[in-house]
Amino acid sequence: MHPPLRRYSEKPTPHAQTVQGFTLLELLISLTIGLVILAASLQAYVSSSRNSRISQLETQLNEDGILALNLIQQQVKQAGYSQQLRPASESTVMGNYSGLAVRGCDHGFDNVGAPFDNLSCKSGPGPAALAIRYEATPDNTSPTNAGDPTNCIGNGILRVEPSQVAPAINPPAGPYALADNRYFVKTNGGQPSLSCQGTEKSGSGANAIGSAQPLLPDVEDMVIRYGIATQGSLELASSYDVMKHQIIKYATAAEIDALPSSGTITDPTQDRWSRVLSVRICVIMRSELPVQDAPDGAMKYKDCENVDRGITDNYLRRAFTTTVLLRNRLVTPP
Repeated sequence: MHPPLRRYSEKPTPHAQTVQGFTLLELLISLTIGLVILAASLQAYVSSSRNSRISQLETQLNEDGILALNLIQQQVKQAGYSQQLRPASESTVMGNYSGLAVRGCDHGFDNVGAPFDNLSCKSGPGPAALAIRYEATPDNTSPTNAGDPTNCIGNGILRVEPSQVAPAINPPAGPYALADNRYFVKTNGGQPSLSCQGTEKSGSGANAIGSAQPLLPDVEDMVIRYGIATQGSLELASSYDVMKHQIIKYATAAEIDALPSSGTITDPTQDRWSRVLSVRICVIMRSELPVQDAPDGAMKYKDCENVDRGITDNYLRRAFTTTVLLRNRLVTPP
């Protein structure tokens, strides 16, 4: 008999390595975390970029505001200036020019190019305007190549005004150049600018008020107040009264025009405006570009009257103020 057949089992195959994947829930959680991180990064980037942009515009606002005030106050400091001369037969020191130093309007001049004595005011609303007069020389202006003094936009002024010194000094005073510069805010193409026009040499060989030229963009508004005394400075050659020749208050141009007569100067305009001893200037600067989604703090500012204002057009705004003494109109005690 044959022995029974032995059943041999097959050699077992090694188990394959188990590969495990992410479940759908794990994928959703990972995706959500990634999106949160990405959103936070984008928000931080946008916020940083916006704050940087606002900081850049505010820096530019500060620089432009200071420049605007410097442009005007440099002229106000010279208002009423005249070279001091001594007549041949008198001991009193006199000047070529002793007329009004400044004249202003609260809401702009009705005709900016009108002669100084004929300037009239708009009824409003609108930015203020200021006219400044002084004797212009090559030393207190930037002279032309021919050596002539210049106005606020750099155009030459002829020496054609007769000297007020009488009798004439030796050598004679001769004609002099009278600067008559008007500062105001003008808007062209939606962009407001600080502008100026003044006396300059015309084509006929005489002086006339020239055309307006912009000096600095983004000056949106200007408010001016005037420090006034009880009496003017035109009649003070021989006397000084501390109670009458010091600043008693700051007034608008309309309030000055309504002042009662002091009884010392016949011409009412000279009587009133000769009392001005200082000028307080405030300008509202607007940013060059708008800022979208700026924080609430950047969308508010205080105007020239220190009143809180909101911003709705996304342009940043800031107010800048300075006060300038009319050094050539101050009266000092003997």
